[in-house]
Amino acid sequence: MNINIQHKLMMLTRCLRRAKLSLALIIASQLIYSVPIYAADARITISKACRVELTGESTRRWNEISGMSLTDRLSAITRELENAQRRGDTSFTTQTLDFAIKTITTQIQSLKQQDNPKLSTILDQIVVLAKPLPSGYSLGKTYVLTESAIAYAQIAQSSKGKQTLQLASESVSGIRNTPKDLVAAHIRLAEGWIALNQPAEAASSLNYGFEQTIKNLTDTYARRESLSQIVNLYLQIYQPTKALEVLKQLSPQDYDPDITVTQIAAAYVKARDPVKAKQLLDPLLKAALATKDVEQREIKLMNLVLHYAPSGDLGRSQQIVSQMKRPNSFRARSWLTIAAESRKFNQPEIRKQVIARLVADAKAAKIADQFGGRFDNEWYGEMSNLSTTRGYQPELKALIAELRAVNVLGIVLKDLIANKQLTTARQILPRPMIVQIDAGYFDETDRWLDNIAIAALEDGQPQDAEATIAGEKTDVRRLLRFAQAFHRRGNVAVADQLFTRSQVIANSISALPTAITTHAAIANTLISTNRPADQVLNRIVTLIQTEKALPQQAQLLLSISSEFAATPSTYFTLAEKLKLLQQVDFATLAGNQAIANRQPEEASRFIGYAGRNSSEKFDFALRVVELNLTQGNFTKARSLLNILIQTLRNASESSLAAIAERSRLWGRIALNLVRTGDAKTAIAIAENVTPSPEREQLLQRLRCYQD
Repeated sequence: MNINIQHKLMMLTRCLRRAKLSLALIIASQLIYSVPIYAADARITISKACRVELTGESTRRWNEISGMSLTDRLSAITRELENAQRRGDTSFTTQTLDFAIKTITTQIQSLKQQDNPKLSTILDQIVVLAKPLPSGYSLGKTYVLTESAIAYAQIAQSSKGKQTLQLASESVSGIRNTPKDLVAAHIRLAEGWIALNQPAEAASSLNYGFEQTIKNLTDTYARRESLSQIVNLYLQIYQPTKALEVLKQLSPQDYDPDITVTQIAAAYVKARDPVKAKQLLDPLLKAALATKDVEQREIKLMNLVLHYAPSGDLGRSQQIVSQMKRPNSFRARSWLTIAAESRKFNQPEIRKQVIARLVADAKAAKIADQFGGRFDNEWYGEMSNLSTTRGYQPELKALIAELRAVNVLGIVLKDLIANKQLTTARQILPRPMIVQIDAGYFDETDRWLDNIAIAALEDGQPQDAEATIAGEKTDVRRLLRFAQAFHRRGNVAVADQLFTRSQVIANSISALPTAITTHAAIANTLISTNRPADQVLNRIVTLIQTEKALPQQAQLLLSISSEFAATPSTYFTLAEKLKLLQQVDFATLAGNQAIANRQPEEASRFIGYAGRNSSEKFDFALRVVELNLTQGNFTKARSLLNILIQTLRNASESSLAAIAERSRLWGRIALNLVRTGDAKTAIAIAENVTPSPEREQLLQRLRCYQD
């Protein structure tokens, strides 16, 4: 830490005030947690009172974890699992496992491939903790092991996934006297086996789940939901006969035949039983055609296509579409489905023909101008949803390209540019390209021409880029974008010319804060390309100092903080030159911003300055401590706490009247100390809390953390 924190904290001792919220209320607010129910054969290592404290503290930490970055989150989960293993208490362990697996399952899709080894280690920890859980915890144990197995499958560790799911299968037998939970566990096991490509094991779980549903599940809603899930899962493992058997247990009001029965017919096609498929599909088609309401008839026919075409029976699917008489969005979605499934079944000729029909329908409907616009949910909105869920994007993009649908043409242009198909991109780009964005219309032509020119430059063809940017006289950010592109290609001379032109334009701007923001953009770009930026940075200081009052200067500097997101040290150098680091408005706003952005090093610069009075300054310092703790920076947190302790001990006699405020601060310091792992010092610090009932409550809590 490059700032003398102890010196800055000395000011905190001058005006400690009486707090509005007493320590007793703080303690009470953190004790409102239910005590987990634990089995008779559980490992009990902590008292009932400490169980409340430790599970409450654990809940608080898990709430913090949910707001962390993905990288910090994985490290924090590891620490929580290690803590549970060290405690060795079954109830505490089960809570930790529940939080851990739920956090992982909700975030796994956001993780990057490089996170997989760390996630694998975490899953290993979870399995190690879950395996010895006693029989009274079979429901939770089965859940944790099943979800862990599915997570293993998602990171391509099928061997570990199979082993873990086998453990879950063994644990499920311990779930007793709760039919709903037992059925749900078997259904989730089946989903796990499907994720691991083990259809035989999935079928076994489904068979048992179906049997238990029929025999023991009396709740009408739960029974209907379970049977519906089982039908869908049988279809996923291509067992249409079993799916049909389960479907007979449902009331006709519980499902849509045009969807569910059609899916079963499709499964029969995949199971090479077209006769059975025809027996199911023909009555549905006949009923759809007999529907008098035109729109309802088209919806029924569309649903038949959407759920039958994935079988690969493309000829029959086209026959169904031929019964739809209008070129509307229902028929468009049907053509889109057949075209995409033709690709999946390697039928390029059918795909080509069907896309042509799709394009013809869209043109006949005169939808091109509105396609993908602000009010178009019926065409593009529905087709986009279908494409996203089923992977039909190539066919949707083909339609967009053929229609030249300007509102969403950027999707196609982006692909063409990424694939170096620059000539095609230029050919399909409308001039002008007027795009509807929210309530306005904007010409996107120049932006895409720039994208194409920069792509050509990066491909070794600079002529287009040089010609494109030659006439730019006002747009500094556009000049900077091209300057960076030329710099990346090693064309330093052109990059320098563009930087010079951008500075000339910036110097001609007199209005604040536009002039400051423009210079900030230039400075940041110069720094990113390893060019000297001192002249531009000095210009920023001069412009900000045209405002004489420090609060106004602080606002101007804060307004450009985002420009220096990648170069915070440069930003704080500006603050030092302007003598704003110690200005209360800037320090408070910038410090709070750093905490919100989870940047403890940046936030620590403002300790002693952020806050209007000593109480607020102390609270800010403690928030920096707590941010360090959430990121696992225990050494930094402890170092700062030591300084805070010394500062508070050295408070002058004149501040002794603020005894409630002192007690609040001592209590908060003690709780943070225990979070660093130092229960002994925390207990000693707690002796400073008064009155005695509050001190005893706090001491009771802190003793729970002693090993």
